[in-house]
Amino acid sequence: MAKKLMINCATCDARNALEENYAHYEQITINCAMVLTSPNAKAVMNKLPFTLNCANVLEIEGDVDLRTINGSSEIKSGDVVPTSKYYMVVNGALTIGPDTQQQLAQCVGMTINGSLTCPESIYALLNGVNVNGSTTCYPDGAIVLKRSAVIDKLFALRAKNSLYWSGRRMIMVDPELDTDTLKAKGVTFSTKEAIISQSKVESLIDMIDERTEIIIVPDGTAVVLDDITLDEDTLRRYGKQLYVIGDVTVPENADALDELKYLNIRGDAKVPQDLKEKLVAVITEISGEVKLAKPKGATLEDKPVVKITKWMLEHQPLGIDVCDCGIVKIADDIPKELIVERLHIEDCGVVKCCEDLEDAVTMICTDCGSIGTAEGEDGMGIGDMLKNAMGGITGALETKVINAADYVL
Repeated sequence: MAKKLMINCATCDARNALEENYAHYEQITINCAMVLTSPNAKAVMNKLPFTLNCANVLEIEGDVDLRTINGSSEIKSGDVVPTSKYYMVVNGALTIGPDTQQQLAQCVGMTINGSLTCPESIYALLNGVNVNGSTTCYPDGAIVLKRSAVIDKLFALRAKNSLYWSGRRMIMVDPELDTDTLKAKGVTFSTKEAIISQSKVESLIDMIDERTEIIIVPDGTAVVLDDITLDEDTLRRYGKQLYVIGDVTVPENADALDELKYLNIRGDAKVPQDLKEKLVAVITEISGEVKLAKPKGATLEDKPVVKITKWMLEHQPLGIDVCDCGIVKIADDIPKELIVERLHIEDCGVVKCCEDLEDAVTMICTDCGSIGTAEGEDGMGIGDMLKNAMGGITGALETKVINAADYVL
């Protein structure tokens, strides 16, 4: 019988743990995000060799139901009203709708590994809420829109006499947006920021919460909520006036730069060295940095074993990128300066090099398993490696391992 028990899970419910079920183990290890305990469970675990590696330990009565939701979830006023007490664990985003007091009356607490969105009045009633993420409360009675909501001609036709709320921003740049119709219907808006065409500002300003940040853009500007490559295809799709909430990449062929009339970047811009000045002259505003794009050289990827030689680097002035390879061997005669200047290694398992080159090779490696000499660690030979491996197998046979999303002791 295994002497050790290891449990790897997201949530471990230990409230009803019995001593006789685990007394024969010499070591019990629980690796998880959260452990639920009770007074009786704590007494049992104190007697036995339990080791808890977790972020949260919550004490909850044993008669409380545990509800675990992996993914986004919503509590609505039309949901069935629970008849027993429950505790919620949500691994994702939770949205609580208005008029849900009855659905929440039996909830004794929540742990949300994600974001929580709910009406202001409901949040004040919640018990024992622990949110590992963002919490956003919206005004009672508001109609909730997407985090980045587009207010256009179609929206105006469907709008009601109500307050509309968005968690991040509202985009009001449609030239056909009928602001008179919105005002006549009694529409108002609340959000963190509103991006508005210059000609629409005066007619919309009275309908927007005064705490909202107003961002004014020239008429005809397209708001792009994504990273883009600044080429002819992009201009054909969005036009020549761009407000980009994301990163911008300028290709080697920069004809599109000559056609732009307005460019505001809420992110970084990556540009070839010879086009940097031209891009800077075109940009109206940028929140991030203008970075130089690295010229693309040779790429070696998805190979079990790769050896990099001095000759290879000397004949690739633009450098060599090595990625997703099992073993990368660096020749001993390559100068450190050439390695740092022309070699980049990423997402590789083992990078082997002589001791003299370790510092230079370490500088150019990203997300690699190990970097060092070709021998095993500390000069370990094949025999020693096999011996250690056999010892690891023996230890594995003595350990019972349980992997689960949720586990009940």
